Amino acid sequence: MINIWRLTKIQLLSSFGLNKALHTRDVKERRKFLLLSIGILIGVAMIAVYSFGYSFIVAQTFEQIGRMDLLLAIMMAAASIIGFFTTIYKASGVLFGFKDYDLIMSLPIKTSHVVASRVLQLYVMNIFFTLIVMLPAGVVYAIKVNPEALYYLLFLVTLMFIPLLPIIVATLIGALISWISSRFKASRMISLILTIIVIIGVMIGSFRINGNEQVLADISTQLGDMIFKLYPLAAMYVDAVCSYQVGPLLLFIAISVLAFTLFSTVLGTRYKAIYTGLTTSHASRKYVMKSLETSSPFRALYKKDLRRYISSSSYVLNTGLGMIFLLVIAIALLFISSEELGTLIEIPQLADYLGKLAPLAVSLFVILSCTTSSAVSLEGNNLWILKSSPVSKKIILLSKVAVNLTVTIPISMISCVMLIISLRTGWIESMLLLVIPLLYACYSAMMGVIVNLKFPNLEWKSEITVIKQSASVLVSMLINFISLVIPCTILLLLSHVNGNLILLGIGIMMLAVCGVMYRYIQTKGEQLFQAL
Repeated sequence: MINIWRLTKIQLLSSFGLNKALHTRDVKERRKFLLLSIGILIGVAMIAVYSFGYSFIVAQTFEQIGRMDLLLAIMMAAASIIGFFTTIYKASGVLFGFKDYDLIMSLPIKTSHVVASRVLQLYVMNIFFTLIVMLPAGVVYAIKVNPEALYYLLFLVTLMFIPLLPIIVATLIGALISWISSRFKASRMISLILTIIVIIGVMIGSFRINGNEQVLADISTQLGDMIFKLYPLAAMYVDAVCSYQVGPLLLFIAISVLAFTLFSTVLGTRYKAIYTGLTTSHASRKYVMKSLETSSPFRALYKKDLRRYISSSSYVLNTGLGMIFLLVIAIALLFISSEELGTLIEIPQLADYLGKLAPLAVSLFVILSCTTSSAVSLEGNNLWILKSSPVSKKIILLSKVAVNLTVTIPISMISCVMLIISLRTGWIESMLLLVIPLLYACYSAMMGVIVNLKFPNLEWKSEITVIKQSASVLVSMLINFISLVIPCTILLLLSHVNGNLILLGIGIMMLAVCGVMYRYIQTKGEQLFQAL
């Protein structure tokens, strides 16, 4: 166990950049880390407040029917689902995508211990989602029910075991996908396709379940039965925490711990073979000498960055799923009207909301697909090649912006056209629906580059560290969300004002911001890039 703990500790310190921040003597780096920590704490506090408010509203419904235990059941299931989805596409990168494989595997440590430390790393990274969902729900339950003192002890004990099984199931699926794809020549592309199919399949399955059951507004004991039937561990959890039963408590903990132990042992026996298969290259055909093609520096860099993006399944899944979901939603709305959807989920004003917020709703998926917030960091120890190349650094940075726009603009424009058809928008609303997501695509792409230049991470061991956990990704995401929340708030507060005028003002402001950022990349981008 001591080896597992030491490996996990080293990996976490390396992943989040804590080791460098704690030991650096550079005052600027310490100040940057302090500001980043304050920003993250503010973001966590905002999410916690929202989570508490949501739990409190839901609890009022359960209180009326005398089933407050369903609050913890639903939130426990929600935390498990979040852990599952956030792990399924990270598992392959954390388990198999680290550069110090040879160093770690040469240590006198069992392979199962290495696997266990990697799974524990996933657990620690995902425990945040469990805490942010369950702690507010637990406080609301305590306020409404006023339980015995034993409740608090059981709640805290079981809290740490909630994400374990979902993470292991997601990791198992991710490892299985990696192993299957390693049997083929185009292993990375096969892995990407299989992962997308699994995620979309689970989503479609959950939509079908939601469509066949009662919605939250009409909740009853049938909802609890559905959750307990689909996820038996939820029933054990509720019996242990709400009813203080020792048997379900021990069974819940035992299943989680045994699943982790069994998974680590089984995967450990095939770990080296899977890793070898994933890192082995295949020659699809014999090399034939051809005439070399020439292209402009921008086009050559663009092709290089695009190939780098497509070659990483973790990169594509972390930044491309938002656009896939947008396309799926846009296609679905062609077959079901917004009025019917509003009736189905009992929000009669949904059609009006979609009419007003459609451009910003599409922009939400666009900012979730920012590839540039980690594009510079992914150069890693090869950055010196770009820095020493006789190419303008502005062209290097803009080529990365172009890759981001390639990912977001085509799908967002196709989705917007389908939304125009399904929502039957007027010509002004249609123009706004097309232009505002385009502006947010340019904004988020350039913002990602600027933030990544400010918060680079070039000393990574696994690319998932940069793609998912780096400071630049977190800061960029926070800024992008703020830039979207403020316009949404203005639209909702000024409901008596013509929404098209507000959206037009937002569009003009975003255009101006994009112009300022483009100018900043031209003037300051080269200095920041050379300073890396």
